[in-house]
Amino acid sequence: MDMKNEEVHQVDKHHSHNAELHIVPIEQEAKEDARHINLSWRSWLIVFITCFAIMAQVFVVVAAGSVIAFIIRDLGEPAIAGWIIQGPLLMQSVLSPLVGRLSDVLDRKYLASIPPLIAFVGAIISAKATSMNMLIGGGILIGVTLATISIVQAIPSEILPLKYRALANGFAFIGGAVGGLAGGVGAGGVTNANKGGWRSIFWMQAAFHGATSLSLLAFYWPKRRSDYPKMRFMEYVWACDPIGSVLFICSATLMLLALNWAGGDYPWSDAHVAAPLTIGLVLLAAFCVYEWKGRTDGIVAHVFFSGGWNFALSTFAFAVEGWIFYSAVNSVTPQVILNLGFEDNAWDISIRQLSYALPSLFFSIPITLYSTKYKDLKWPLIVTFFIFLVVTIMYSAIKPTWDNAQIGFNVIAGTGQAGPLTLLVACVQFTSPHSHLATATGLAFSARAIGGAFGSAVINAIVNGRINSHYAKDVSSAAIAAGLPESAVPDLLKSFADGGVTPVPNATSEIMAKAIDASHWSYARAYRLGWASVIPFVVLALVAVACLSGVKELMTEKVEATVEHVDEEREKVAV
Repeated sequence: MDMKNEEVHQVDKHHSHNAELHIVPIEQEAKEDARHINLSWRSWLIVFITCFAIMAQVFVVVAAGSVIAFIIRDLGEPAIAGWIIQGPLLMQSVLSPLVGRLSDVLDRKYLASIPPLIAFVGAIISAKATSMNMLIGGGILIGVTLATISIVQAIPSEILPLKYRALANGFAFIGGAVGGLAGGVGAGGVTNANKGGWRSIFWMQAAFHGATSLSLLAFYWPKRRSDYPKMRFMEYVWACDPIGSVLFICSATLMLLALNWAGGDYPWSDAHVAAPLTIGLVLLAAFCVYEWKGRTDGIVAHVFFSGGWNFALSTFAFAVEGWIFYSAVNSVTPQVILNLGFEDNAWDISIRQLSYALPSLFFSIPITLYSTKYKDLKWPLIVTFFIFLVVTIMYSAIKPTWDNAQIGFNVIAGTGQAGPLTLLVACVQFTSPHSHLATATGLAFSARAIGGAFGSAVINAIVNGRINSHYAKDVSSAAIAAGLPESAVPDLLKSFADGGVTPVPNATSEIMAKAIDASHWSYARAYRLGWASVIPFVVLALVAVACLSGVKELMTEKVEATVEHVDEEREKVAV
């Protein structure tokens, strides 16, 4: 009888283990088997390969985005050209948590190495595109590999000791920064060669994605495939949280579509924006309720909150960082440079933007080293968010006469941006046990992308609203006061809209100078409002990171998924 009861207990235990994995919080996991493992070329090579993969992903977003005007000139259809970038980003935003969850439950290696092959095909299709629709279709395929950011950003963190987690994410940031530099400058170089020079961007992408896939297939051989036991097919499906995944995918897709449309094609009150945004927010609320009450081990696993509020705080701060970067830094700053007369062509703007990109790259190194040595992620985040708060305040007072000062703003902004991008992902990962590492990473990047979409839509609405209501009046009033006949005002405004290349009847050099100055000031006032709208969110992010708990006790020798031949080393020591 006792033997029979024991068998029943074992069956019940096995069933419950398959149905729901017993999750150990990272606070406990960090101390279990926390022994030193010598890191050889195997570990550092995989770190380099994953950083190369991140470089290729950032190159995708930056390169094509910087030369959209030239692509339109070749293929036409400007109304849908925005989807050259939005298509791949939509794939990343929506699928990153699900791809991360699949890799946590099933396997890292092939989920990281197969999508770049799909992107390789998409890049070739894009390079050979004969229409904008074909180019966008290729971009969707490229977006499949962008969704693996949840994996390639998690791999360095799991193959290095927990004490090096900030270092692992610092390497990843450097990879992304190099991709941004190569994308911005390289795209301009090949596009200037000839009318179809932009196609070289996609041939380069094909090479990057192919090299990423082959490198991961050849060199990435993790000893630990998954924390999950062998299960039946439906148990695997359930482990991937199908209900939560569907709610999140539908919610994120609808919200991002609405916000992209709100960015310029339709007003906020239009059904194209209001309907999908409302439905998306309702589904997001349903997703939150389900993850809270429906199950404990879903995409937003309750174990993320076992040690406090760090997951919520750092994810919120990362969403705000996305709001800041995608709206103010990435979108508005180049417009400030152009429309306030600091530079007058795309190449000079991209070179000037190096004053942001290079400090961001260089300052990430001391930030990473400090955080690793002193096991402190909180204070570097407080300092860098405060620096960015200073930047937003300075930009909210921008003047057309601040040509050189704006370069200084860029340097300070790059310094401030280096901390959040380097350390916030590490903060999120320090809330997650290894069984949910890529899932947590994917959620962080989705939050950043959604924050960026909201930020871009809001700041575009503010800036465009101010321009649409004041620009024509400001310019025409200045021109008329300088002596331009009212009948020539439409020609003046049309000339400015075309970049100032069309001659304006009866417009003397003095009149044009006054009109140009009025144009600069009208844009400056609009950009001031846009940057001012960012300030409250930077303050909220600053408060969030100030409330983070320390992670010093988690930064141990523990290696969650080594690629080293540990058993062979033990044998050598024993001999």
